[in-house]
Amino acid sequence: MKGFDIDKYEPITDAEHVKYNRQDYCGFWRRFAANFLDGAILGMAYKSVDVVLLALASLTGTSYLGFSDWMLSTIIFWAYMLWFKSYRGATPGYNVFGIRIISIKGSQVSIKQIVVRTVSSFLSAIPLGLGYLWIAIDPDRQAWHDKIAGTYVIKAESRPVQTNQQPSPGPVRIKLLTSLIIVCLLMLLSLIAGVVYLLKDSDAYKLSKQYIGANMWVQQEVGNTIEFGIIESSKVFNGASGKANLIIRVSGEKGEVTVTTRLEKRDGEWQIIKAGYFDSDNNYIDITMPYTGSKVLEVRKSSISIRFVHMYCSTYAPS
Repeated sequence: MKGFDIDKYEPITDAEHVKYNRQDYCGFWRRFAANFLDGAILGMAYKSVDVVLLALASLTGTSYLGFSDWMLSTIIFWAYMLWFKSYRGATPGYNVFGIRIISIKGSQVSIKQIVVRTVSSFLSAIPLGLGYLWIAIDPDRQAWHDKIAGTYVIKAESRPVQTNQQPSPGPVRIKLLTSLIIVCLLMLLSLIAGVVYLLKDSDAYKLSKQYIGANMWVQQEVGNTIEFGIIESSKVFNGASGKANLIIRVSGEKGEVTVTTRLEKRDGEWQIIKAGYFDSDNNYIDITMPYTGSKVLEVRKSSISIRFVHMYCSTYAPS
């Protein structure tokens, strides 16, 4: 489908609030397809820029021009969203599927609205995508982030059928935003608490905790262990077999260390395959080796980086 020219649509005055026929608002599946296409385009754009920067870095002998993956993807994402949505009224994905985004006043969306809409879209996603599913039941087919930002997503050639003179819905959106933030935070905290509870109740965690608590290497480093806390976990099961990687913070009277354990489940029983931590001098200590005293502890130290250990764990991590 061809795109549209934002200049040919007459802007509505700021004091007005426009309405469209329900069939002129864009539904869930068309928006989903348009966003999926935009995601694919963003992925290709990121990869292309990444390749160019790597080539430039190789030719100039610099270290990737100082860009991290996170920084690069963030810059590309916001440049894409702000340019296409605020200046063109539609992304390439929106153009392909014949839809556009406008202000509820009938005018072109502002940069502020795009920023608010994009950030608040995470609130629509957090409660299991409920904010997006809201499109199906809302009279104006608005997602939560559309209501917060004051925007419509409509079919490209749609025309308003009603213009209402009414106060700005800004205070209403602020109250809605506050309510949604509270609901989403409560749901997120509940989800995190449930995941942590399930992990701490798992046999893999219990075995790791028991092993670490009785390990002499750890006791020499932190003293008598007082507290255990999960930092990260990944598990995969296949009946009586499975693999697990746990990163556990261990606190004691002398200090604290972060222990990484790799486990395998064989014949229904978990077994620790590898475990270790970095000491205060950033040396990796393999706690699965026999403990024979502090002198041997000095020999056991090896100067390998944290990055290497994460790569090592990732090699055995469930995929």
